[in-house]
Amino acid sequence: MKKFPILKIPDVVFREVTSMMTPTEIIKLAMSDFKMELILRNRKYKLKAIHIQLGSINPQIGLDTSNEFSAVVFEKAEIDDRNPVIKLVQLRDRYQEDSDDDMLLNHVSLENMFSLYSSLDRLFSCPFYDWLLRLDELDLDEFWKFTKRILSLEFHRFSVNGESMSNDLLRELMDKLPEKAELSVNSGLPLDYNHPKALKFPVIRYTDARWVKIEDLFSIRNVDLIRLERTHFDCGDVNRFLNYWSECDEDMIEDLSITLKEETEIDEQAIFKNLIVISGKNSGSLVFMKARNTRNRKFVVSKLEFRDKKVLLSTWDPFKKDRLYEYSVLKLVHKIRDCEENIQKMENDFRGLRDTEKRKLQLELEELERKLTVLNRDFVV
Repeated sequence: MKKFPILKIPDVVFREVTSMMTPTEIIKLAMSDFKMELILRNRKYKLKAIHIQLGSINPQIGLDTSNEFSAVVFEKAEIDDRNPVIKLVQLRDRYQEDSDDDMLLNHVSLENMFSLYSSLDRLFSCPFYDWLLRLDELDLDEFWKFTKRILSLEFHRFSVNGESMSNDLLRELMDKLPEKAELSVNSGLPLDYNHPKALKFPVIRYTDARWVKIEDLFSIRNVDLIRLERTHFDCGDVNRFLNYWSECDEDMIEDLSITLKEETEIDEQAIFKNLIVISGKNSGSLVFMKARNTRNRKFVVSKLEFRDKKVLLSTWDPFKKDRLYEYSVLKLVHKIRDCEENIQKMENDFRGLRDTEKRKLQLELEELERKLTVLNRDFVV
């Protein structure tokens, strides 16, 4: 069978053909010929994210589009002593096979993974780079050497996987990482760990967060997402956080996921103590609340979900996220509760006196309840 002369087809046809290719197919095409790699660089095919994993066993590069995920996986082999990979065509004789959407190649050195990063950065237009270091597969000198290299590049998430990390290692890493980067730590951590930057990154994931105290969460401000997988938190701790969030003068967080400690069962009564909430009539597991303090804040409506031992909190700006309905219902419920408290306080303090003021409040309460009856179609108050 004759080879297809892809370099000779019209540019419009070439663009149409390559636009239907997967990321690994684009890489294989670039591996076929250096001239082809140069042509493909000019096209700058779009990716959602590139995930680079460094470890001694199977380093890999994950390629994430809006619709699919594929990877270039390097099989374990003897340490490679050949020249640095500066062109993708140098990978051609390392190709083994395709496995579903993944591509398997023979081993390259971890140093060459940085050369491949540079090649892929020229080949694809990608807004998000994620570097993951497998701590158990690297010695400490390698870990710091590669960390230093990563910190000199443009990256958006720094991830560490390992059985455990020491206080000294994690504190030094925290000191070096820029606060604008995302952080993911999939490792056992000391119970006495603490660092001023530990909860300051825009997106934070700790698989072991038993060292986190609820007071630590009070300090978070303008964070996008925090995910805490193993904690020592119970329902009372969640209630303390929600009350603090409700009264805080600043926006704290958009999304928070907390896995409660193992022996804890979800107790909604304890979680929502002293809080005003509404729940969906057809989805009782969804609970909404509004911050009491809404000055200088945007994310003032929150949704809570419970999944097994997980508490999931999402907060919104109701004027931008199409949550005005929930906000309006909650605002009325807050006014009703305030009015009821004022009537009760007047009855306790004046015992029959100021009947005119009391009657005025009762009429106000009746009007608020009427408005709520008209507005509320979907919530249990």
